[in-house]
Amino acid sequence: MYTQLAIVFCLNCLSTSLSTLKTMFLSNRIIAPVYITTFLDALIVAYAFRLVATTSSFYYIIAFALGRIAGVFLGNLIEEKIAVGLLEVTLYKHPADGITLADELRFKGYSVTTEMGYGLEGKTRLVLNIIVPRKNFPELQNTLEEHGNVNMAVKTVTKVTGKVGYKQIPETQQ
Repeated sequence: MYTQLAIVFCLNCLSTSLSTLKTMFLSNRIIAPVYITTFLDALIVAYAFRLVATTSSFYYIIAFALGRIAGVFLGNLIEEKIAVGLLEVTLYKHPADGITLADELRFKGYSVTTEMGYGLEGKTRLVLNIIVPRKNFPELQNTLEEHGNVNMAVKTVTKVTGKVGYKQIPETQQ
């Protein structure tokens, strides 16, 4: 019985992790892996349901539910490690500091577009727009922290044409 409970737990953990990855791929419009994850998920869920349905023990339902929780946790860890997709980072800096920061980011290989904007009480601000692969965002954040207080907005981008710095993006992410 304990072996079957462990199997139900592991199957549902794996199934939920695959579902999380499938959602991540769909939201980033990376379609090819979705077919594989959906197929594997269907096989796993069917077998896990069969194990749960053929018993009247409440322990199987608990193992199934705990597997779901563990699967969400595992799927989130995998998603953070893979970090597919693109981000658009918009920064707001004082013009002199902004020019220095933009030049440093360009030197490090980031594609940076700047424009003038106006903040509170009409104060001039330099707006920096950066498109960065999600997996490179921590590196960008470290560079930004070296420049002190930075106001920024981070948005998910589903498609970009043109260059995104020297950090090459595989065709499946564009």
